[in-house]
Amino acid sequence: MVRLRVPWAGLAFCLLTAAASAARDPLAARVTIYRDSYGVPHILGDTEEATFFGYGYAQAQDHLERMMLEYRDAQGRRAEVLGFSALGNGYLHFIPYEYRWDGDYLQRLFRTKKCVVENKEKIDPGVYRILDAFARGVNEYIAEHRSEVPAWIDGLTAEDVEALERSQYMRFYSVGDALPKLAGGADSFPDFGSNQWAIAPEKSANGKIIHVEHLHMPWANRFQKYEAHLMTPGKLNAGGVSWFGSPFFLVGVNEKITWSATWNQPNISDVYEEKIHPDGKLQYLYEGQWRDIGVDYETFHIRGPRGMESITLPLYYTHHGPIVRFDRESHKAYAVRVPNYDGVNYSLGLYLLMKAQNLEEFQKAVARQLMPRWNLLYSDARNIFWVHNGNVARRDESYDWSKPVPGWTKQTEWGNYIPFNLYPQVLNPPAGFLQNCNNPPWVVTRNSGLKPLEPARYYLQGTPKADAGLEVLNTRGERLSNVLAQDKKFTVEEMIDLGFDTYILAADIIVPLLEEAFSRKPSADTRVVRAVEALAGWDRRSSKASVAYTYLYYWAKSYQDLFTAQKFLRFLSYERRNLDIHSAEEQDMARRALEEAVLRLVKRFGKAEVPWGDINVVVRGGVFPLDGTNTFGVLHPDEGPEQEDGRIFCNDGWAHLMVVVESEPKQLWSLLPYGESEHTSSPHYNDQAKLHSENKLKPFWFTPSEILEHTESVWGEQDRMQRLLPRQ
Repeated sequence: MVRLRVPWAGLAFCLLTAAASAARDPLAARVTIYRDSYGVPHILGDTEEATFFGYGYAQAQDHLERMMLEYRDAQGRRAEVLGFSALGNGYLHFIPYEYRWDGDYLQRLFRTKKCVVENKEKIDPGVYRILDAFARGVNEYIAEHRSEVPAWIDGLTAEDVEALERSQYMRFYSVGDALPKLAGGADSFPDFGSNQWAIAPEKSANGKIIHVEHLHMPWANRFQKYEAHLMTPGKLNAGGVSWFGSPFFLVGVNEKITWSATWNQPNISDVYEEKIHPDGKLQYLYEGQWRDIGVDYETFHIRGPRGMESITLPLYYTHHGPIVRFDRESHKAYAVRVPNYDGVNYSLGLYLLMKAQNLEEFQKAVARQLMPRWNLLYSDARNIFWVHNGNVARRDESYDWSKPVPGWTKQTEWGNYIPFNLYPQVLNPPAGFLQNCNNPPWVVTRNSGLKPLEPARYYLQGTPKADAGLEVLNTRGERLSNVLAQDKKFTVEEMIDLGFDTYILAADIIVPLLEEAFSRKPSADTRVVRAVEALAGWDRRSSKASVAYTYLYYWAKSYQDLFTAQKFLRFLSYERRNLDIHSAEEQDMARRALEEAVLRLVKRFGKAEVPWGDINVVVRGGVFPLDGTNTFGVLHPDEGPEQEDGRIFCNDGWAHLMVVVESEPKQLWSLLPYGESEHTSSPHYNDQAKLHSENKLKPFWFTPSEILEHTESVWGEQDRMQRLLPRQ
């Protein structure tokens, strides 16, 4: 094993010949990891097992501690590392920035790993070998660097990897839908966002389908992303992004197809209200009979000031699922039912997407209902296709499924899942485009033909109006629909620009409102006058150099503080166009908010004229100004906590951007906003953060010749890629 052109030395993850020669696993000799000039691993294995072994090794090189903490999370063992706060209290508290419901207790309650261990023989054999190979790759790295990694980091098994995939769906995607149904109970779940769109050949300047994926997720927790390219000749050639610790791509591309995902809201999970025996017996009522509540006990180990401590806690169940709350005064309990609760093939669903070679194979993969949710957008050289994927069980429509339902009657039991052929879906629409920015199905394109109440009234988390239309669009969906519906052909450059778009639709109402307000009653404060002038001449984008957007951002903060967040949200609604900007009351509120905004700016920064890029930054081995904002729901958001000095340290917003031209070969560009490595001494810790600051994408090299031309380092047999080159 050799090392090529590594300009940065001394890092633990450098590809050292000495470390490689001590390889313990035979799969190591059958795979090569080619790192390109952005640190992206292009992993070429003789077999799929070898390729995924290399992927496990590569992820361990770049973010071992982060991924191992996620495995501990799935195992219900984070408290062994982080202490008592990671245990959870059994009452399902939501930790906002971590995007986690509670801690280890909830993972054990939902049997996240235990179910995998008990049912591992049900895992697809081929996928099990891949899970095992990936785990062996991580273990290989740990063994090679045992003296350099924290002592709490132990080895992985295939079951651990499947448990992590199960954890993502089970506790986050499924439990997160059920808990808000508890009246006055669980914390409200945060809004999630992503964008996806594709244009047909007739709307493309080059006559090729263009597909854009734009994930929106946090940058430093369970949903942090990692980009890679996996190759096994004749078997697999796919690139995309995984969350830390996953061997599979949530979104990606192979030689034939491209797929992307956005968050959707099918009504997949429920809360059952159970009647508990009034005499204090651990029983619940069902169809007139008392049934025993199931009880398991789990022992948790917790790192504390005196070392490792232990506590054993009970876990309670009815036949509907885990009990998440007891109300002993009213003799009630609440159990949660989630889709695929006993399922173990979560990995298989993602793997089949990576392997699909055409639309039929893609649809068959989704139709297996292994993935409980996601809007899925598909493209190939000839087709664009979208489906609202969701494992929604058939239910009795006489009940209100938006809140807890009676658990004591068989009438509320789930039926089979609604089949794939009834899912809302659109293939090659006449409008020539498909888009979804977390909006309901029927607005995925103009005149989609989809109906709000199909396939069932309870299919979505909130029952829509039968005649619902474009008013359900959020600002991202509205902006994207307006642009793509234009009678024009779009260039690749325009599609890339749209990925970075920060046009603020609300400004089309707010700016005229302010102009009229101050024309009727001019301000005596010259600072306010300059603010109005700046807004009047503004391009209505939150660019780094924009002073006008800073005014609007502080106007929004002031408006909410003065007149409530609910009143401010009117400007983000599709119905904002109905606001009467000529109203004296509306003008007075807008005026007061701008005057307050200017005062706040002066107090915070010593001046009113502050470019947005001086405020909105990412701090990652340097300080880099950013364009994006999430306050007004733009297509390209950047957000984070506000610091004492007034700056915003972005750590959230969009998580990955990829633009694909369905040509032969494909043309690919992408960007991971933070970079591939979590090692602060690596150039790949912030090289993409710099590109992000400049609104630039990097190439995603996909062919063997491109990869070799841009190879920075090699781990494994150097000549393996050369054998894929065309013979001269």
